[in-house]
Amino acid sequence: MWPICRRDLVQAFTTPLAWLVLACWTMLSNGLFVRTLHQVQGTSGSDAPLFVNAMALGVGILTLLAPAITMTAFSGERQQGTMQLLMTVARREHELVLGKFLAAWITLLSLVAATLIQPLVLMFVSQVNIPHLLSGYAGLVLICGFFAALGVWISLIVDTPIAAYVITFAVVGILFLIGLGGEDGPLGLIAGKIGLGPRVGPFFRGEIRLGNVLYFCGATAACLILAHGSLRARRIHG
Repeated sequence: MWPICRRDLVQAFTTPLAWLVLACWTMLSNGLFVRTLHQVQGTSGSDAPLFVNAMALGVGILTLLAPAITMTAFSGERQQGTMQLLMTVARREHELVLGKFLAAWITLLSLVAATLIQPLVLMFVSQVNIPHLLSGYAGLVLICGFFAALGVWISLIVDTPIAAYVITFAVVGILFLIGLGGEDGPLGLIAGKIGLGPRVGPFFRGEIRLGNVLYFCGATAACLILAHGSLRARRIHG
């Protein structure tokens, strides 16, 4: 897995796309954090930690940026004419899929790491609830894993990176729309079960629930299994 992962990471960070995505993410997420600081300045304070709003809104930004990172996982190989070479390397299907997944996940985690400046700044001016902070970052890590797995699978079953971006963004957007309003919304229990908002929201409130952890782990594993099956079928049928 590691040679495939390393190859994709080197390829990503030697082209402008990854750096452009990182720059956009850093400006937007840290800009939201600064805006939150200005909003609470001079007020009596808030029950929620100052980093929570930036984290929650950061998930919305990741919905736009994550497909841009994952869209070239396999469809980029096909567009560059290297897909057939990749199919003939002495690597099992799960090694290829996991290598691509790890490269995309690590790239997304680099975006999350760029936000660590926010709690570090807060530590100089106020107290930071460390368990609450870790819970929020756990949610970001899990949802990044899901975005990476979903994008790798979709990139494998479509022909072009643009199509992979649009479909990945559409699927993530639909999952967020389903969760609007939670269980009190129009979709009732369905929203609470499969909607992304109700699943990731508790992490930003400092609640790590086993059901939500299993949801993201299961969704990530399901996408990787589907990608493995698609790649195996492509190898068998050519």
